Parts: sequence; C-alpha cells; structure tokens
Amino acid sequence: MLDFEAIKRIPIVEVAVGHYHLPLRFRGDYANATCPLPTHRQGDKAKAFSINLPGNYWRCFSDSCNAGNGGKRGGDVINFVAAMEKCREKDAAEKLASWFGVGKEKAAPRMEARPVSTKQHQKTYPEPSTGSDSVKYMQEIDAWFDILFRRGQEETDLEYWKRCRNEVKSKLVESFRNGKKSLAA
Repeated sequence: MLDFEAIKRIPIVEVAVGHYHLPLRFRGDYANATCPLPTHRQGDKAKAFSINLPGNYWRCFSDSCNAGNGGKRGGDVINFVAAMEKCREKDAAEKLASWFGVGKEKAAPRMEARPVSTKQHQKTYPEPSTGSDSVKYMQEIDAWFDILFRRGQEETDLEYWKRCRNEVKSKLVESFRNGKKSLAA
C-alpha cells in the first residue's frame, strides 16, 4: 500500500534534476527551465516551466501544454512524474516510492487478542531513530547540497551567493521548526 502523502513530500526539484537532468535556474522561491514535458507541440517556443520551492509544486505556462487541461498544467511531484513518464498517477507514485525509498506502508502484523491492561503509562516516549533513518536523512541532505550549489547558467556571482545563502537559511529555519514540533509531540 502506498502512502501518497509521504510521496508528495518528495521535493520536485530532486526529481527534476536527479532523474530527468533538468537544468534549472533558481531565483528566490522558484526554479525555472524550459518545460520538459512531452506534451508540447513541435515549434512551441513558449515552454516556461516553474517549480515553487516552498510549495513543492510545478507549473507549465505554455499554450500547447495547457490546451488539453483547461489552461492548468501543473501539480505535485506525482503529477510531474506521471506526465514525464506518460503513466497513471498510481504508477508514478510507485516509481517515486522506489526511487526514494519512501511512501511504502508495511502491512501491520496480525496480533492475537490479549487482555487489555488497566494500568496506564504516565508518559510515552517516541522510538529513537534507527540507523537507516539517519542514513536516509543524510542522503536527502546530500542531494539537497548537490542541487543547491549547482550554479545556474545565467546566474551572476551575486545572485548565486544570495540564492545559496537564502536556501541555507531557509533549510535551517525548517530544521529548527521540525525540531520544535518533535519536542512538542
């Protein structure tokens, strides 16, 4: 069984760069490129493709790409892979789960009925991280670094360093907030 919410959290940027080798140009909260989707008509020069980094969604602004969709070609990471691979969203989610090792829910083991204890525990503690969680986290950070420090073709020195600085600050704030959430749980 697939955990679609976990799969949707996979950064589209990592898929676009890591699996489709899309040359992105970063500007603030957006990454831009020529649209890679196979739905464009030949000769269509207005193939503007954009990824909203904080929102983790993509959008194509070309007329030919949007013609069959009521002018709204875009979506989450699953929609992106489905469009690139010309497959169903379920198949795209399975590909993403396989590529990133996330989103596959394991069936719960069958348990025998046991009497319920009337003694309640005062406090429960979350299970400590496993080694594989740490490895997976470090792989995600490594992939993020590779994307972050890849210089855009038209980026000046000032733009490059400003983007890198802002992305690192953003990641630190995100990490801090995630830490606060886990302490409150």
